[in-house]
Amino acid sequence: MKKEKSKKRSVNLKFDFGTILLITGAFANVTPWIGAFNSTEVQGPVSIWIHEYAIPVLGGISGLAMAFTVAFGLVYVFINLSKMQPTIERKVRGKDEVKILVNYRFWFAVVAVVVLLLVSPALLSPYVLMEIAGKSTMFSVLSDQWAWLWAVGRVAAADLALGAIALVYGAHLGASAMGAPATGSAKGASHSPKGASQSDESPKTPAVVMRTCEHGCGLSYRWPQGKGAHMKKYHPELCVVKGTPAGNVLPIKQTVEKRS
Repeated sequence: MKKEKSKKRSVNLKFDFGTILLITGAFANVTPWIGAFNSTEVQGPVSIWIHEYAIPVLGGISGLAMAFTVAFGLVYVFINLSKMQPTIERKVRGKDEVKILVNYRFWFAVVAVVVLLLVSPALLSPYVLMEIAGKSTMFSVLSDQWAWLWAVGRVAAADLALGAIALVYGAHLGASAMGAPATGSAKGASHSPKGASQSDESPKTPAVVMRTCEHGCGLSYRWPQGKGAHMKKYHPELCVVKGTPAGNVLPIKQTVEKRS
């Protein structure tokens, strides 16, 4: 019992890689949300502390989460997209036919990945250019003309990665749930041989009842199936032949000789 409980706990604590990517994707936009709403509040001790201390720390965490989500999320989505189908077959209720439907999870994930592949170079190229040119900030590279567009792409990239991972992760969970057998049925199957053996042993064949011949020959026969055969073989003189006139009972040997 203790081993079974430890196994159940280990299964419950096991995380899928898609779950980790969903968590990091949720952290990717934490800093912009906090900063945006904090800037609209009245300046006070809490808002000043958040702006001076919390946002710089959360900004570093969000950057790590964003990089992890986009880089490893693309690999995760590409691997799982190869296992998905663009169309799915579904049986028509009440009819013996199957209709083909569009797998929207597959196509939405494809669109999200394609857009993310287009957005990622636009987001990372200014940083690479800043390092090459020796600039101190990305704003000096982007200027006012492109800074707002980069900001929109930065927020959209995290949402696109999170959406693609969620779509593929949901399809992965559905497929595993459909394919995995129920634990209760497995246990029932393991116990079924014992039950079958018990059921096979419980019904016992009835004992054969033998009857002793009532005409004194000392032989036995099975009642009632064997009585006729026993009488014809050992007591033919007592058998009545069909077709014999009433009152004239002849042994079987005499009737055969008479007919011949």
